Amino acid sequence: MTNQIEISFEQVRKDFLGFLKYTKGHSDTTCYNYNSDLGIWRRWLDDAKLDWRSCKPTDLENFVSHLSREGVGPHAVARKVSCLATFYKWAKRNSLVADDPVYQVEKPKRPRRIPVWLEVEEQNALQKATRNYDDIPDNVFGRSRESALKVRQRYELLFELIQKSGLRISEALGLKVQHIRVVDGVAKSVRVIGKGNKERQVPLPEAFGRVLALSIAGKTQEEYLFAKKPGGKPAGAHAVRAYLKKLIDKAGIQKKVTPHKLRHTYATRLLEKDVQLVDIQALLGHESIATTQIYTHAGQERLSKLVADI
Repeated sequence: MTNQIEISFEQVRKDFLGFLKYTKGHSDTTCYNYNSDLGIWRRWLDDAKLDWRSCKPTDLENFVSHLSREGVGPHAVARKVSCLATFYKWAKRNSLVADDPVYQVEKPKRPRRIPVWLEVEEQNALQKATRNYDDIPDNVFGRSRESALKVRQRYELLFELIQKSGLRISEALGLKVQHIRVVDGVAKSVRVIGKGNKERQVPLPEAFGRVLALSIAGKTQEEYLFAKKPGGKPAGAHAVRAYLKKLIDKAGIQKKVTPHKLRHTYATRLLEKDVQLVDIQALLGHESIATTQIYTHAGQERLSKLVADI
């Protein structure tokens, strides 16, 4: 009976993830997270000797309590409950369960996070550290200094692009030459397929546009912008985060900065220039204006500076 339930759940989980990816258009990252969350739910059910098809609201409440006792943070708990809400809603609609155990449970609130971003001085420090090549050795792991220098310059372009366009790291790494619109030697915009397979055009500042246009000169339309080698694929997001951390440490910046924080930095600079939230929403590819409103902190920062010397 246990094996039958196991096979049944695994097949249903596979079908659900297919629904998320191919019907709802969710990203690979979202599908990966949902798959992980469902696995945690299933393991807890096994330990509690419960059948996923006949769970009660009290079972979900006990699961949430278990996660909290295990030290899982509020954001992660809220995401897991959101995953289960979507899963059981889909399962009930497809007659896989009789009742939805999540529907009647009060959902845990996600605590409001204040975004981390770089101040202008910190952006300058990061750029200076990135362009200082003194730390690149003559040879490391069989790689020549010239090769390591090309890697540094590729990351320099990547991090600059995110700060000038607000792209998600997955969007930036997925860019191909054909996605860049070049006019008279200037990259005017990039075409991005974001969350939910929604397409948007993101304009670029002219000075950076010239640099970007030069970087793709001679490349084929199908080539990835940040390919590790001609015709190859780009580095993974994990490698990108690790490289950025090294540069942040080198720059002496006392913040935990990820590529997503560079996206926050872009949004913050826009808000400081009095760009409307609805326009920032369009540039970032947010589905809801509520998501964009987390950046209103920048306006408060600017106002605080204005009255500081009164």
